[in-house]
Amino acid sequence: MPGRQAGGWIATLLLGVVGALVGGFIGGELFDVGLKNFFSIETWLVAIGGAVLVLFIYGLVTRGSKR
Repeated sequence: MPGRQAGGWIATLLLGVVGALVGGFIGGELFDVGLKNFFSIETWLVAIGGAVLVLFIYGLVTRGSKR
């Protein structure tokens, strides 16, 4: 996610990993697509979508906090 977020790069990295897992769970439940195969384009799209979603929500929650 472009721009300045609270938490730094470690928090962004951890949130990205959590987001990839969340994306895999949501993709598996809604679209029957999960984190099955590392080299599958579906896996990458679901993981990236979940990471962006979690980072977006984190940005909304921490919008007012200062670094």
